[in-house]
Amino acid sequence: MDKELYKIIDESKKKGLRTFVFTSLGDKDYGSKAVLREGELVWISPDTSFFKDNFDEIKNITKAGITEIAGNRVYVEHICNVSKIVICGAGHTSIALIKMGQMIGCEMIVIEDREEFAAKAKDEGADRVYCEDFSSALKKFDSDYDTYFVVVTRGHQWDKECIREILKKPYAYVGLMGAKRRVGFVLDAIRSEGYPEEKIEEIYTPIGLDIKSETPAEIAISILAEIISVKNSKTRNVGYVEGMLEKIKESNERMVMATIVDKKGSAPRGVGAKALFLRDGSFIGTIGGGKAEHDIMVKVDEVLKSDEDIKPYLLHVNLTDSEASLEGMVCGGRIEVLIEPV
Repeated sequence: MDKELYKIIDESKKKGLRTFVFTSLGDKDYGSKAVLREGELVWISPDTSFFKDNFDEIKNITKAGITEIAGNRVYVEHICNVSKIVICGAGHTSIALIKMGQMIGCEMIVIEDREEFAAKAKDEGADRVYCEDFSSALKKFDSDYDTYFVVVTRGHQWDKECIREILKKPYAYVGLMGAKRRVGFVLDAIRSEGYPEEKIEEIYTPIGLDIKSETPAEIAISILAEIISVKNSKTRNVGYVEGMLEKIKESNERMVMATIVDKKGSAPRGVGAKALFLRDGSFIGTIGGGKAEHDIMVKVDEVLKSDEDIKPYLLHVNLTDSEASLEGMVCGGRIEVLIEPV
């Protein structure tokens, strides 16, 4: 596979650009790929015209998974970054949220204008802490569509500063904490400044799921639960785990990528999960372990030991048969895995 493809994917992730990767799994140019970034076709496999010919159709696709384009089966990946939670304010709820957010793999970022509170957030393990005025910090902060903003400052005047700047940026979620009267002041002020009503309606307030929270820890749980709900409702693929793209770009050794492109029933990992297999038997990422990964490793080992060119192909793994049951993978489903040389 052309290394340029992975360089473009890596660049897109780092810049937080909306990027879709299309792979033909049908009769037309099987295995060929195209990259659509911010609505533009920025890369396409050599010797293929399928995606160019059908650009008007693919440019409107925003859902990951298997789809059909001009009668041809196509797998769509929506590339995304590690989720970032940006907390404006470093009170008791924020401190609890820092710890919980890290447990689910989010990068935790705190903005706080009081030195002692900013220092507390740093001591509690925040990945990044900005100790300065909320407005100036947010103006400089580069967000993307995998950024979740949580506004929990000490007063509505600071809430207003935060919301004013956040609504100018790309984001996945904006949550505003506060009593109804306080929140009303903030939203009315934003409206009076000419912000579109549809943007204001995107703000989650009261923040968090209604679980009758009382303590800071319980409030943090409700906020994080709401963020998880929003995050998981998006059809995105978090397949490129840390170190995977770096390995592909830096190494010239023969490698094989395995990607779950479809599943029926229950399976340990979802569509988009990836594993990069190396010639020394090691791998980066996972498609679920057990029988599924074993079956794939057997096929991959054959590819890695051979010096012959191989075209991408689909491997069907049945997790319902007796062998899967004996190995403890009684998920009751089937997965379809795309095997590609890298």
